[in-house]
Amino acid sequence: NIKKNNKYNHLLRVAVNKKIISISLRKRPKVKLKFNLKLINYKTNNPEFKNLKYQVILKYLSKMDASTSDIGLCNNKKIFESGTSNILFVKNDKIFSPINRIYKGITFKFFENKLGKIEKKNILIKSLKEYSEIILIGSGKGVASIFTINDIKWRRKSLKFYNILLNFYKTEVKKCSIYK
Repeated sequence: NIKKNNKYNHLLRVAVNKKIISISLRKRPKVKLKFNLKLINYKTNNPEFKNLKYQVILKYLSKMDASTSDIGLCNNKKIFESGTSNILFVKNDKIFSPINRIYKGITFKFFENKLGKIEKKNILIKSLKEYSEIILIGSGKGVASIFTINDIKWRRKSLKFYNILLNFYKTEVKKCSIYK
């Protein structure tokens, strides 16, 4: 199904467990700057490990446009990650990430190495208004700046760190031979 002469900007996912080999190929969404995060109360099982138990998440995501929205996974009044990506929070020129209950993806580890310091703390939903930027990072979306969280009337105040992270990400991606 993949033609050698075509250029693709798609996401290939291969997942395996004891009973299933799951392969999916989907077009990479071009994320818009007017991006909304919808908070849902959902506790993932063993989020520190990648797994195939995400039917609830897929149910929400299937009703959304991946280029303009995602879901924020919350539990016990804390936010942990999105349905597709890790989340970084910016306040007073410092970058924060939830302490635990997240899967640290490849892109998260890249930025952790690049930035040197991402402070870990519990991110309470009621404290989200204190943050000037909320940024999604992941291999599917790359770097996406949250514009609004309508559920709590949060709105982006800056693009400073989004632009920094996006430049780091684009520079790294361009090193890949497929983009040359």
